Amino acid sequence: MSFLDWLLNPSGLTPHGFCLSWAPGLVAMHAGSDAVIGLAYFSIPLAIAAFVKRRPDIKYGWVAYLFVAFILACGTTHLMAILTLWAPAYGVEALIKVATAILSIATAGILWTLIPKLLALPSAAELERRVDERTAQLRAAKEELEVVVAERTATLAQRDLLLREVYHRVKNNLQMVDGLLIMQTRQLTDPAARQAMQGLRDRIYALGLVHHQLMGSEDLKTFDIAPFLQDLSTNLVHGGPGQEIALSVEAIPLDVGLDFAIPLGLLVTELVTNSLKHAFPDGRGDIDVSLSRAGDGALALVVADNGRGYDGAGSASQNPKAALGVSIIEGLVAQLKGTILVKSRPGATRSEIRLAAPVTP
Repeated sequence: MSFLDWLLNPSGLTPHGFCLSWAPGLVAMHAGSDAVIGLAYFSIPLAIAAFVKRRPDIKYGWVAYLFVAFILACGTTHLMAILTLWAPAYGVEALIKVATAILSIATAGILWTLIPKLLALPSAAELERRVDERTAQLRAAKEELEVVVAERTATLAQRDLLLREVYHRVKNNLQMVDGLLIMQTRQLTDPAARQAMQGLRDRIYALGLVHHQLMGSEDLKTFDIAPFLQDLSTNLVHGGPGQEIALSVEAIPLDVGLDFAIPLGLLVTELVTNSLKHAFPDGRGDIDVSLSRAGDGALALVVADNGRGYDGAGSASQNPKAALGVSIIEGLVAQLKGTILVKSRPGATRSEIRLAAPVTP
């Protein structure tokens, strides 16, 4: 007997319908019942597979595919029962039942081992309880955070108020000192002394302007240096002794703090004042102030005029006042960790200071 005959037509065996005496009622009942059961068995695993595919978050979802295979095998046995009513294909039916038995044993064994793990999974009620508990914790944390934020905001507002008050008081005190210097200057008759007093007033104005800018800034820590240099230079030129000076100020937008702005403001004050004092004997000329960023990222401060120029050799030693001005400028450049290069000839004096850009918080 060939293997194909063993599968489809074993010798000496009759179809199952023969055992039923080919009774039409019994044959129809067996065939109809197996057909309905088989279709149901094929429908159920399809529904399970579709559900698991749409819910990849389900833990141990892969077990469902074992049920799919097992139920499909069971459905196939019912379809084979219909075939064996008329054809003795008992070999095929036996193989399908063996496969079904293997799948059923595997599914049952895996299911029993998974039961403790499945029971350990939280129920819907437990999950809802945990969600409610976590929600309550988050709500409490949110309320605590809101309290902390409110306290922090109030503290920052109080700090800002105190800082503005400090800047305001410093500015007022500097203005008071300036007023005292004005009164003292009126008592002086020596032009050199009066000029020295004016130089001191210019420096005080630079300090006061820094605090004024900080008082109006948003963070009370930094301010834009560009309008500061414009106001400072304009005040110096307009406060000069009636000279006709054309002023040009060009500065990049740059946020700076107190530690950088004060020495920079005093440095500009010294350089512009030097130009006003020494460059224009006829009272006319141009002064250019610029702050730009060099190619290497450093800052370049340039104060230039088109005055008569000067010979730097020996001038400081011959003039104590010039020596004082040079010392102040060198000290401020050193404080800013920069370098200065001065070029002067008749009609063009240029002081260029290279310094590192400030690091603001």
